Amino acid sequence: MLRHVSVRNFALIDAVDLALEPGLNVLTGETGAGKSILIDALALVLGRRADPTDVRSGSPSAYVEAVFDTTPSRSESVLDAYGVEADESLILSREVRGAGRSTARINGRAVPVRALAELGPTLVDVHGPGEHQSLFRSSQQLEYLDRFAGLMPRRQAVATLTRELQSTCRDAEDLQRGAREAARELDLLTFQVDEISTAGLTAGEDVRLRADRQVLANAERLRDLAGKAAARLQGETLDPVPDVFGSTREAADEMASLDPAVAPLAQQAAQLQELADDLALALQSYAETAEADPARLQQIDERLDQIDTLTRKYGDTPEDVIAYGESARARLVELGYEDTRSEELREHAERLRRRLIPLVADLSAQRQRAATLLADAVAVQLADLNMPSARFDVRVAQEADPRGLTVEEGSAAVAFGESGIDKAAFLLSVNPGQPLRPLAEVASEGERSRILLGLKVVLANVDQTPTLVFDEIDVGVGPRAGDIVGQKLSALAAWRQVLCITHLAPVAAFGDSHFVVAKSDADGDTTTEVLSVDGDRVVEEIAAMSGATTTAGRRVARDLMSAARSWKRDA
Repeated sequence: MLRHVSVRNFALIDAVDLALEPGLNVLTGETGAGKSILIDALALVLGRRADPTDVRSGSPSAYVEAVFDTTPSRSESVLDAYGVEADESLILSREVRGAGRSTARINGRAVPVRALAELGPTLVDVHGPGEHQSLFRSSQQLEYLDRFAGLMPRRQAVATLTRELQSTCRDAEDLQRGAREAARELDLLTFQVDEISTAGLTAGEDVRLRADRQVLANAERLRDLAGKAAARLQGETLDPVPDVFGSTREAADEMASLDPAVAPLAQQAAQLQELADDLALALQSYAETAEADPARLQQIDERLDQIDTLTRKYGDTPEDVIAYGESARARLVELGYEDTRSEELREHAERLRRRLIPLVADLSAQRQRAATLLADAVAVQLADLNMPSARFDVRVAQEADPRGLTVEEGSAAVAFGESGIDKAAFLLSVNPGQPLRPLAEVASEGERSRILLGLKVVLANVDQTPTLVFDEIDVGVGPRAGDIVGQKLSALAAWRQVLCITHLAPVAAFGDSHFVVAKSDADGDTTTEVLSVDGDRVVEEIAAMSGATTTAGRRVARDLMSAARSWKRDA
């Protein structure tokens, strides 16, 4: 149960501390006083998206805290998921800074905002004016039916499997859409891999070939230079140049014969002459083998042209071309796997369809059975809400879709989604003799409110959320039906905590606790405050809601409160 709400610097609220009680808590006040701001603040601490406008003008941040006196068992799994220990009480808080960034906490522990959003529905069920419009949506009507029938776990199982199937089908379709482009890529890569593989390049081949080409292209000159050098070293030239190495050795030998100390020099001179002779022989051999080979030179030129062609396409060097070929070969393997993957996805999608069919069929059958029960239960509530002639019906049907699921052999395929294969329609006939028609076509604003309240009463019997919040559930309902609305809310409050914003005095008269929301202007600043009232102050407020603060008005207020007490005593 929600025990306490603290709000600081939120919208028009400077500071509000609201101590709530069990039973029916009523909030009243003039239109525009800021009653719905309190509900908005509560929604913030229950996980709604923060907005910069949440922060009161001139304040650095807004802060909202909600204290619950117990932790419902449904909440424990959420707490466990975020590492928060369950305690006797549960404290949720949210701080919003001026830029709209916020900090969320549970029992003082910082948590993602989504933790509050997941925890909120287990603690509080908020019904605002927007639900009057959502009541017309087939998706919302189907959710009401599922909640009534206790089918939400089955629906969740269908949703999980459907999301997996849809994801698998999207992946398969993406592969299919890319099949033509993949075929073109496959042809190109096959050609490239074959071209590179056939070339048989080796690392550094271009460098080696260019070196060989330079030798072959200059073979004549190399042979001539080597021959001349060998001839000079061997003294076989016609040039009048002395045999330097031979004469040097002769001089050194004679010196050594005259001076033994010169013997090392004579040895060096002898070694020098031997080296010169070896060099001459090597040069002579090179000159004899250095021959021009036009055929080989042509082969090298053709090979270099081939390498140049490949490097222009695939990289700057043979190493780059080889690396490109390896990556292209790997991509070919990947493309081949995509064909296999596409088939695997189609097979997986078919398996998921086979698993999904019995689930949606069972869910649909359960809905068909629950539809009559829900219609009867709502009809009882409408009768209580001064709509005795109203007929209410819940229709469950499917839509044909050739791409959908074939639930029964031989039947047409039907559309499906995360909620299953069904569409729900709430039908209403307000007056005798009128046919049943969709709510949006026949329900007035007041009738919508009563239908929504009737639904909430019915659903409250199957929903275990401990706190129910109704923001102007009685919109469009006149004072004549106000006491019946009050009775319904009071009946709910007998075993749930209910927080209700109302403009109707007969509804407010049923309050177990009463709070007045007022707006004041001072020094150009507008502030909303909330006051807890009791006794004569409650009488004064209900009299004001009735339009008269006179003695007669106060007497009317006391009569309303007395009638409400009598009804609660006898209920």
